[in-house]
Amino acid sequence: MKRRDIKEAEGTTMGEQSKTPNGQAAQIWANALLLLRQHSGLTARQKGWLESITPEAVYGPTIVMCVDNPSTLQVLQTELTTPLIEALTMANGGKDLFPAFKLMPAEVAETGMMPMVRTETNDASAGAQPAASAPAPDISATATAAAAPPSAPAPKTKTAPASSPAQAAKPTPQAPATQPAAHKAAVTQGQLPIPTTIPEQHIQQGTSRPQLDPATHLNKNATFDNFVPGDSNQFARTVALAVAEGSGRDYNPLCIYGGSGLGKTHLLNAIGNYALVKDPSLKVRYVTTEEFTNEFIESIRPEGSDAKPMSEFNHRYRSVDVLLIDDIQFLSGKSQTMEQFFHTFNTLQQNNKRIVIASDVAPKKLRDFEDRLISRFESGLVVDVKPPELETRIAILRMMAETNKVDVPRDVMDLIAEHCTENIRQLEGALTRVTAQATLNNQPITRILAEQVLKDYNTNVEVKPTDIIGQVAKYFYLTFDDLVGRSRTKNVALARQIAMYLTREMTSMSLVDIGQVFGGRDHTTVMHNCDRITNEMGSKQEIYNHVMELTVRLKQPTAE
Repeated sequence: MKRRDIKEAEGTTMGEQSKTPNGQAAQIWANALLLLRQHSGLTARQKGWLESITPEAVYGPTIVMCVDNPSTLQVLQTELTTPLIEALTMANGGKDLFPAFKLMPAEVAETGMMPMVRTETNDASAGAQPAASAPAPDISATATAAAAPPSAPAPKTKTAPASSPAQAAKPTPQAPATQPAAHKAAVTQGQLPIPTTIPEQHIQQGTSRPQLDPATHLNKNATFDNFVPGDSNQFARTVALAVAEGSGRDYNPLCIYGGSGLGKTHLLNAIGNYALVKDPSLKVRYVTTEEFTNEFIESIRPEGSDAKPMSEFNHRYRSVDVLLIDDIQFLSGKSQTMEQFFHTFNTLQQNNKRIVIASDVAPKKLRDFEDRLISRFESGLVVDVKPPELETRIAILRMMAETNKVDVPRDVMDLIAEHCTENIRQLEGALTRVTAQATLNNQPITRILAEQVLKDYNTNVEVKPTDIIGQVAKYFYLTFDDLVGRSRTKNVALARQIAMYLTREMTSMSLVDIGQVFGGRDHTTVMHNCDRITNEMGSKQEIYNHVMELTVRLKQPTAE
């Protein structure tokens, strides 16, 4: 099959999608506009405002749209918020899609040019260091979202503090399924053939950063030893251990599903690490669906290119003893890659090789998946992981503190655990903030300190990636395009890293999702950037201040 045919069938690889977002934006907006023209609740005047919008690009759950005057922007952000978001979401196949507006001259929007709109305040902030009491520059060229509260363009004189962040309309989050689908065997935890002892799995102490194995792509630091069990994940851990030990062959494939930041990736890596401890001769491969898709497309380049042939790709994945594939939901809409994975799956299953799959939803809820593939996923065992309960959250914090060799009093851990209830990522972010503050100021970690650090960490305020990108852009005197674009200048890179860190900490998005929002970047880039900010928060007061100030702005409830 020619590479061009695959491109037509699947678009570009995930890392290349940002090169052709204009066509996708145009198609979505054309369909949305058809819906809005038929909207009985809109006046002819309001529909006229909509006709002046020019779509520019789609980045994950965000569509960038150009308007040619402030009056149009004002109406879109006030009168037309709800119908606009509803139409965009429907035109996007039911997937949430939120607008971010750019104000530019009509002739520029019509030509499709995308200039890097800047303000005169940028020249005065070459180091990207925001003034403590200075206002955010006028970035009406990149408004945060359509649902932002009405406001006049930001003043360009430094006389007033920056306004609070715009808050987009809050979609109702889909609750994760709590019961696994029916399977061919009704299994209880006590029936699983689990070994009485777990072989010792050495991890690098004193750090929680991933230690990636170049051959298997496993994170060596993710083991069963440092996976904290609780009511929310005990069954999933037990089954995973059985599969890793090799005695749970009735549970092949094993499908683990649940929301982001709940430990699915940790379990996949723990299975691989454990299997290699038991039998070092095994061929184990951990791969994200993003990587699998990109490698598949690279394998079918025309002869004479630098790419590796299809035969090598097939051998790489069909000769393994244990295949661990993460974020399988991202196969949706990639028919050729899905076909390739189907045959890979069949080959491995017929040869009694172990397959473990992680997803954000149960197999039966995977969108645009063929029935034959879903039935194969459900032919083994499907288990879920839920948000950790209070006792488990405290145990997780204790594990994090021990791993990083930090003495955290029990009352502080109780406070953090009571404050952060959504996922493990949120717990880690809160603990990082508290310990960083204590380290930077050379003071002990106390409940009073933790209360002070977390007082603005209001988890009841929903934050979307567009909120974060827009607010970080304002803070560093940059534009939306700067953060999602390809600039690597020092000031833009720092702002982008902080925005990625905040997006990972304050939303439930996966690393792959975050990478797509930031211009189609690879998930490993997101992971490294987040790790860098996490580490620097404890050693650089400036970085810590940036993160804390942006958190305050983002977590403040929108003024009524």
